[in-house]
Amino acid sequence: MKKESYLIVTIITAIILGLASYAVSIGIEPGWLAVVIIVLTFPLFILALFLWWNASNTDGDIPFTGY
Repeated sequence: MKKESYLIVTIITAIILGLASYAVSIGIEPGWLAVVIIVLTFPLFILALFLWWNASNTDGDIPFTGY
């Protein structure tokens, strides 16, 4: 994937996280549903953010960061 693709995934997951949190605060959805959405979406957000941060605009591999 290109750097732009990782950025798009990062933005979409950030919007989902924000909407889930906001919907609970104004009472649109129950709290348990927001927790499920956040638990499933947050790891994808972090992974996409990491890959976007390390991806270059030229062809090449993402550097190994260890375990």
